[in-house]
This record gives sequence, C-alpha cells and structure tokens, in this order.
Amino acid sequence: MTSDDMLTDLVDRAASELAANGFPAMPARVIMALTVSEEGRLTAEELAEQLAASPASISGAVRYLGTVGFLRQTTVPGSRRHLYSLPLTPWYTASLTKPGLYRNVAELLASSSSQLPDDSAARARLEEMADFFIFVERRLPMLLEEWHQERVSANAGERLEPPPATQ
Repeated sequence: MTSDDMLTDLVDRAASELAANGFPAMPARVIMALTVSEEGRLTAEELAEQLAASPASISGAVRYLGTVGFLRQTTVPGSRRHLYSLPLTPWYTASLTKPGLYRNVAELLASSSSQLPDDSAARARLEEMADFFIFVERRLPMLLEEWHQERVSANAGERLEPPPATQ
C-alpha cells in the first residue's frame, strides 16, 4: 500500500468514525483530508479530486466547517480560487474555545422551561439539560488547560495511552 493509499484509507476510516458519532459526513471527510495533507491546506478543486466529491458538496462542507471555526478560507494569490486551511487553534478544540457556546443554549433552555408548569416532565428535562450545559461551559476551560498539560508531557516524549474500551 502506498503512502497516498494509506492516507486515503485513513481519511475514509476517520471520517466514517466521526460521522458515526454525529459529525456531518462530508465535513468530516474534508477536515480529515486537510488534517492529513502535508501543508494543512487545499483548494476546493484539490479537495473535490482527492475526495471524489462534487464541487457543490465541497462547498457545503467548507461552509459548515467555516461556520463552526474548524477551517479558514483565503484566496490563492492572483486568482479567485479559494484555499482552505486548518485554523491556528486545532480544529478539534474549537468548541472548547468558543466563549458562551453552551451558556447561550443553557440560557435559552432555562428561560423556555420557566414558562412551563412546575410539575411538567418537559420542564424537568429542559432544566436538567440547561444545568448540564452550564456544567460543560464551566468545565471547558479546565479541560483545555488539562489538554495543554497533556501536550507538554507528550512533547517531552511521553505518549498518551487510550482509555480502556467501554461497553
């Protein structure tokens, strides 16, 4: 298997795994293609060719990824072609660095639940969900700091071990 074949297989398998866990399929393929590209950037044409995808599907995927902060868009100097690249902050930490992401959802849920009767099962579910998002919002900065500490250890030569499989 050539290096290119191995990377194509990795993109497909990783994107499938992300999609199986709720990440949109074509954006998953695009972000993985960018991740494994040596430069960390590709044009729309290169993405379409590499992923055997239509320009329209690439356009929709990069629009989605740009909205969630997982890629940056620039133009190729001297042309109108777009160049897509990974952000300076790793794409997989983007949701951890978006201020207010979960707080805004929690506030919406809390204000909506307050309009329901006190003994409503729907109100209880909305309040629990709001509490969870407040918890997540509070914990995200700590998780990001822990991640940075893990990276320092990894850069010192210590490899991270995956957690044990759960059923």
